[in-house]
Amino acid sequence: MKETKLQRTLFILEEFHKRQDSILDAYDTVLLEECGLSTKQVGRLLDEIANELDSIEQIKIGRKKAYKLIKPMDLFIETFKNANDISWLFNMAHEGDPEVFKELEQFTKNTKHVFQFKNTPFEDTATLEEKEIFKTLKRAVKNREYAKITFKGKEAPQDNLKCLKLIFMEGNWYLAYVDEEEQLRFGRISFMEKVVYATKKESFQPVSVKKQTAFLKNIQNAMTLYGKPKQTARLKASGYAAKYFYEGMKPFLSSQKFEKILDDGSVVFTVEYTQPVEIMPFIQSWLPNITIIEPEELREVYRKKLQYAQENHASI
Repeated sequence: MKETKLQRTLFILEEFHKRQDSILDAYDTVLLEECGLSTKQVGRLLDEIANELDSIEQIKIGRKKAYKLIKPMDLFIETFKNANDISWLFNMAHEGDPEVFKELEQFTKNTKHVFQFKNTPFEDTATLEEKEIFKTLKRAVKNREYAKITFKGKEAPQDNLKCLKLIFMEGNWYLAYVDEEEQLRFGRISFMEKVVYATKKESFQPVSVKKQTAFLKNIQNAMTLYGKPKQTARLKASGYAAKYFYEGMKPFLSSQKFEKILDDGSVVFTVEYTQPVEIMPFIQSWLPNITIIEPEELREVYRKKLQYAQENHASI
């Protein structure tokens, strides 16, 4: 018997593919027995699946509501196609066991010999305490609650934080929150030690965080600063790295824009940033094949980092 919501969902999707007519309904005996749910509960689950996936539509068979798989679907590939559309799967897995998410791989049929995924979109090392913190934050975001958060290594907790959204980026979960100075911050969940109700017991109104919520749509990473004007850096990729920055190649940063190819084959492109640390790790990861053309202030930050790294290595 399937115990978690994710297990039941995966089982139902598999049943759609098994049925010759690709049709299921809430009265299906196999679903009722295997999921261990009532007819009403199975119906709600089928409704939710149909609302989330374009491949499944609601139909009528006589007076009875049913659901039909209108095109074959590889759920594993669909899941990784657009992370913004699968928050429901993230939620279900975190409510249960994140390891269950690996069952998605069963849906890769004809292409199983082609694809291999080394990681799931979760911090697999999350402790029980961190899972409880995740659940608490999820409730706070859903109910627009204030929270008091103690971060590891910090004695004093941060109080009255408006919890806006849970964001999965760069392989980690973050909480986007607004502090008492109305600044938007990003707190990595694995760095949180304790999350409790804040001094302010009431929930906050969406209008009070309208600007911050709108800003979230344009963040580049956890280092993007709210309220800071964007600057533009012109960079040059040379040598073996140039081909990864040709026009039409998948960008490494959301603000990345191709500019031109130089006579020597190097590629000039631009990226936007609100503070150097927002793009510096990216630049350093391509050493020595990416150089900064401008601005000079960023070039100076880069030189200092290289000098610091050289001195540290020389002293070992």
